[in-house]
Amino acid sequence: MTIERGEYETRQAAARAAARSRDFSALIAWSRGGSTQDHYAEVYYLTGFYTHYPIIPDLPERWRAQGHTALVLPVDGPSTLILDVARRQAPEPVADRVVWANDVVDALARAVEETVDRGVDVGLVGGETLTWKWGRELAARLPWHRLIEVDELGAEIRLSKSPAELGLIRAAGAVGTAAVTAAMQAAVPGVTEAEIAAIAIGEIVRSGGALYGMGLSSGPWAHTFSPSTPAAYSRRRLEAGDMVRLDIYGSVEGYLFDFGRSRVAGKPPTREQQEVVDAVRESVHAGTELLRPGKTLGAVARRCEEVFAGSAYARQHGQPRHTMGGAWGHGLGLDWGPPWIVPDSTVEVRAGMYFAVERRIEAPGLGGANYENNIIVNETGPEVVTPAADEYGELA
Repeated sequence: MTIERGEYETRQAAARAAARSRDFSALIAWSRGGSTQDHYAEVYYLTGFYTHYPIIPDLPERWRAQGHTALVLPVDGPSTLILDVARRQAPEPVADRVVWANDVVDALARAVEETVDRGVDVGLVGGETLTWKWGRELAARLPWHRLIEVDELGAEIRLSKSPAELGLIRAAGAVGTAAVTAAMQAAVPGVTEAEIAAIAIGEIVRSGGALYGMGLSSGPWAHTFSPSTPAAYSRRRLEAGDMVRLDIYGSVEGYLFDFGRSRVAGKPPTREQQEVVDAVRESVHAGTELLRPGKTLGAVARRCEEVFAGSAYARQHGQPRHTMGGAWGHGLGLDWGPPWIVPDSTVEVRAGMYFAVERRIEAPGLGGANYENNIIVNETGPEVVTPAADEYGELA
């Protein structure tokens, strides 16, 4: 399953309508590529194009903003997609005009000058990855256009997923499930964290998915998310009784899975280790049950908190510091972010939404554990698309 051209055209029409409702005469969508999978959603969602060209420093007079793309989408008028590569594989990206440029910033300014009337407001989505020096250049080049950052507009139009998107999301969940299952089964004494990571990555790549990243830790470091080096895993060998935790994220045609599991390697867990694993798992399950149309995300988060507070771990150790600022999860799709699952959220759950629900405990001296699932909201309730086992091997 893939996204057809007609759906991209429908998305652009929705984006134009959203811009018009805010009195914008045009939208600029800016995205980063370079194989990072960070902040690629704005242009990719509207055109189907992602650049794998690396992000390299600007070289004046030769190139600028390599590894980035931009779309100029007038409310009334033809769209212009600016790319940093000249040759592309099929299918072609969806835009009225496709421009290749070594200097993406210059080409963007030219496209606005050519297609958007002067003296109007222009909405900018994806501004988090538009560097200060590039933004300053655009402001100087376009003094007759007021650029207004509205990143929330992009998130709003992507919130409810189409049937084609849901198909890709289910495929991504299956790829992620295979990767996590293989990694957890391989997490036995004598194996290195790097070998576990290689097994998970191999499952993703063989399935045609793309690795985004991971956090892998074990033993005396299991309470941390990952090493402080570019590799998200170490060459440490597992020992019997080590806690092992994995949070991994990747995609199928851009649609993300983001979930994880934990286990004890080589022997049954101690009572304290089991309590850590139980606390994160049961609290996430409880909140997931409330991901139903008509409920609020606040109610979901409060239910997670209630069950976590009643766990054997919390009764003995108290509430640990929250690793996500009080959030129990987030929206998912071509990115992760809003709406966040937090206790004071009034966002109403609707069919077609896609979420990650998660919790991680950091327990120095004991270990650490995380549990996370990805869920589609259907009319009848939650559909877990990452049905990996709740526990592995020696866990009771």
